[in-house]
Amino acid sequence: MVVLRCPCGQDHALWGEFWWVGGQHRWVFFDDDESSETYAEQVEHCPECGKRLERKNLKMMHPVR
Repeated sequence: MVVLRCPCGQDHALWGEFWWVGGQHRWVFFDDDESSETYAEQVEHCPECGKRLERKNLKMMHPVR
């Protein structure tokens, strides 16, 4: 698991996990902002800006917990 941020600058916390899905590995993302309507749900788009989430575009953050 890795803590990530969208580069949109809204500082919305996400976490990503590398899963085996449909016969291949792929990144799966979850909302990690406790005040969000989609908290702990799998998301494919940034809850703030709406951009599609791709690992290569996200910034890795150090866990704060």
